Amino acid sequence: MGSGGVIAAAALAGVVAAGAGGLSVPDPDEVWEGTGLRVVDRATRADGECAPHSFGQVQELLKAAPCVALDRMLFTLAHDSGGTIVVSVAWVEFDDRDQAREFKRVEDIHGTGDITPLPGALLRMDDVPFTALNYDSDVLDGVTVVVAETEAVSGAFTADYLDRTAQIAVRTPRP
Repeated sequence: MGSGGVIAAAALAGVVAAGAGGLSVPDPDEVWEGTGLRVVDRATRADGECAPHSFGQVQELLKAAPCVALDRMLFTLAHDSGGTIVVSVAWVEFDDRDQAREFKRVEDIHGTGDITPLPGALLRMDDVPFTALNYDSDVLDGVTVVVAETEAVSGAFTADYLDRTAQIAVRTPRP
């Protein structure tokens, strides 16, 4: 796609805007300004429990150290030159920093399980099998882990491009 530099610059701009004192958190669509991507459709859901919405070792960890809140978002991005990317973002909030760090440690290991993405039907599309190969995560406010995954629905997106898109998606403001 050739717009990696644009994506990286937009991600940095979003982080700076969100972290600057006195500025409001950007609208989720603003995170994508200047990237050649725009949000087409979006669905969100909030849950008080995480374990029922997870699988694998991640689920076992969440049974032992339950989260206090889970917010999930599924959205599609259209690229200016054609093609569509689907994005899953989850915000997993814990009571303390140690639980959040341990969750992130386990979540970041490919093949250990995951938070289950929202169903594609919410966006009037088939479910997309998320591979967790195009992934990023971060810890916000010390106790909230945000996890973002991307997959191409249509178009010729490289794995590197999808990874960079996940790096921006992890900065999506929590609903």
